[in-house]
Amino acid sequence: MIDYLDQLTVDWTDFEAAGELTRDLAQRLAEDKDSLRKLVYRVEHDPELLAKCERHQLLDYLVVYDAVDRGLRIRLHLSTDDHFDRPHDHRFSFSTRILAGGYTHTWYTLPTDLYPGDDPEARRYLSRHQSDPRAHVRAHMAELTPHLTRWEGPGNTYTLHHSAIHTTFTTPDTVSLFVRGPAEKDRSVIMDIDTGDVWWRFGRQDEPENRVREKVMGLEAYREIRDRLEGLDVI
Repeated sequence: MIDYLDQLTVDWTDFEAAGELTRDLAQRLAEDKDSLRKLVYRVEHDPELLAKCERHQLLDYLVVYDAVDRGLRIRLHLSTDDHFDRPHDHRFSFSTRILAGGYTHTWYTLPTDLYPGDDPEARRYLSRHQSDPRAHVRAHMAELTPHLTRWEGPGNTYTLHHSAIHTTFTTPDTVSLFVRGPAEKDRSVIMDIDTGDVWWRFGRQDEPENRVREKVMGLEAYREIRDRLEGLDVI
């Protein structure tokens, strides 16, 4: 399986074909626990991969394979004990497969364009503690409309375009295998249904140094998460 990954290129300009290919990849890798375990364990000995692993309020993730230049980066997501209804999009399109646990998954429609052009001021509003106060941004919350809700459990696999807005309300110890493509826009949005707050996420190269330091996982946390994945029989 790892030899296959080393030869694989995913062209996300053909979204349908990329989705079919990466959903199949996620299924094959999930079923090949030996290969998945090898990928997870070699993170400890690869400083570049370890440096890409991150901790967030709602999930922790390991980057277990990185070839964005060939159209794929593979991550393992593990939910935390915090569960919030936070509609968001992504800078990239991706496919994912649920390996353990599950979540309530809701897709939203938004009639106006979140990304009408460059917005340098958005870089000032990068967390729920420093949300975007601008009226035209917060107005998007009033326009957000859920149009589909379903349960995603073990074995469910789907592909999401980078323009889609969704939310995942997880159960404890939810694990998913996440196959993403290259970034297709400079930022993504997060919206808090309960508070009405809106903030933005940028790629690491565009984030302030203090934020990068806050979310980097480190070796001890990586080992803890690896042990949890073993305990959940994911690897």
